[in-house]
Amino acid sequence: MNRADPDAPGRAMHRKRTQTKPRRRLGLWISLGALLFVLIAIVAIGGWLASQIYGQADRVRAHLDAALSHVSEVQQGVMDGDFDSASVAAEQFAEETGSARAEAQGRLWSFAESLPVGLADDLVAVRLVAESADQLARDVVQPMSSVDLAALVPRGGAIDVGALAQLSGLLDQAEAGARTALESLDPINRENLIGPVSAGVTKLENALNSILPMLQPMRDVLEVLPEALGSPEPKNYLLMFQGTSEARSLGGNAAVFLVLHADNGVVSIVQRADSSDFSSRADPIVPLNPESVAIYGDKIGRYTPDPTMVPDFTEATSIILGFWADRFDMTFDGVISIDPVALAYVLGATGPVQLPTGDTLSAANATSLLLNEVYFRYETNLEQNAFFAAAADAVYTAVTNGPANPVAFISAIARGADEGRILYRSNDERQTELIAGSRMSGVMPQNNSDSTVLGVYVNDNTGSKKSYYLDMAIEASSTRCEAEPAEYSGAVTLSSSLSADIAGRLPPYIKGPYFAAEEISTYVVLYGPVGGALDEVLIDGAPAPVLSAGQHLGRPAVKVEVSHWLESSHTIAFRFHAAEASSELGPLNVWHTPMSRATSVAITEPGCS
Repeated sequence: MNRADPDAPGRAMHRKRTQTKPRRRLGLWISLGALLFVLIAIVAIGGWLASQIYGQADRVRAHLDAALSHVSEVQQGVMDGDFDSASVAAEQFAEETGSARAEAQGRLWSFAESLPVGLADDLVAVRLVAESADQLARDVVQPMSSVDLAALVPRGGAIDVGALAQLSGLLDQAEAGARTALESLDPINRENLIGPVSAGVTKLENALNSILPMLQPMRDVLEVLPEALGSPEPKNYLLMFQGTSEARSLGGNAAVFLVLHADNGVVSIVQRADSSDFSSRADPIVPLNPESVAIYGDKIGRYTPDPTMVPDFTEATSIILGFWADRFDMTFDGVISIDPVALAYVLGATGPVQLPTGDTLSAANATSLLLNEVYFRYETNLEQNAFFAAAADAVYTAVTNGPANPVAFISAIARGADEGRILYRSNDERQTELIAGSRMSGVMPQNNSDSTVLGVYVNDNTGSKKSYYLDMAIEASSTRCEAEPAEYSGAVTLSSSLSADIAGRLPPYIKGPYFAAEEISTYVVLYGPVGGALDEVLIDGAPAPVLSAGQHLGRPAVKVEVSHWLESSHTIAFRFHAAEASSELGPLNVWHTPMSRATSVAITEPGCS
């Protein structure tokens, strides 16, 4: 018989406990292993996801970089008139942007965008940039690749107004496309973007913002151009040539005139005239602005060479039109002015022209031939004006027959307008509004908000053509970013290159009847900022004898005389102050008489960014 073991229950319990521990540990390790597996899987999936998204984003970048390389090709093709190459480049641009847009799509990309962490905002930004670039390709780059700039210049004596309408439609489409592309970037959250993505968004945004200011003026011009060219109603224009060898504020003595008739794009010369067709008067031809008379005298309304002394093209041409209405009983829809330097720019685009005299007029010799040499060749005013008329006809024919390079022609006109050598006044309110505030309008701004303009205007006092021997340099500065009230100061240096040898050979028409051949007397009128006041004016460091001063065109104005004897230089120093708070003043600019050669202008505004 077996005896009971009093320790058996304890040993059984111990065995049970020792058997339970391994099972519990095994379960724990299984659980930890499963969790680790899940984590590894998540990391692996996340890494794969990140790898896939990174690859897609990198391909988006590569496609957009490739697209950018084709933009300059489109531009060059349009400029060269090579529409085949422009079209091919535009297609390649569109292909690259389309590929970039496709890469930034799909379930994986959308899922990554929806994640609450990581680079979700960056992925949204990349997608929107790709979509915006593709929009730009379809609505701007491709339409603009077919733009024919030749539509803006005459061919066979006419400009095709129908082609202008088509070009206007293309620009409408391009502007709308650029605006839509810019607006598509609005949803981007800029705060959390990484550097490269943020830089890409800014780059595209800046590009679109630079496109719109260029497209808008082009659209505006194309809207009014057909009507200006006589469609649907014919228009008449007075074209005048200012000779800068006898300086006037707006350029020079207006001695030669052409009457142009525009009818449905065809522009023709219907009448010619010169200063000999108009008689001097005892009284002004029209009522004059008393402020203008106080500075320039009433001769601006009594002699046809003098209205352009007034540095306001609207006022000056109103006087000239008074002479025309009195002499020919004619009215005009607009007035255009051009000087020989601007003609030289145009000849650079058209190429040289032959004159009936046997001379070749070119970009290289137009200024010297028309402003100086002609007076050595021809002694009488009648002969000189006949030469000028022949030159005007020859250049007009070259322009209306169509310059070989439209881009060069348009650039020449733009350069002449920017320098104040080509001026335009229209009776049409829309056209007037388009050019308001520009040098082409010939009217200084009426306030200082966009730009604080100073004026430096030169007028010959010798009754001669010796302004040809003068060169001008201007320095101007303001304290608008440092002081209150803002001061505007500067220096105008006039230099004469007239040598004793040349002075001894001057023909009477260049020498003039009132001064010695060696002397050049010049009136200089300085204008300060709108609403400002004059503080001082010096000539060569000494107080200047002031001939007249006062308010004109809403500005302080002061007139002084500068006399040169042969080769010499004199400097006029000036200082004005503004009436407005400095914060209300726009950047400093200087308008000046366009001389026979370029005028250097140096502007400084310390403290301004």
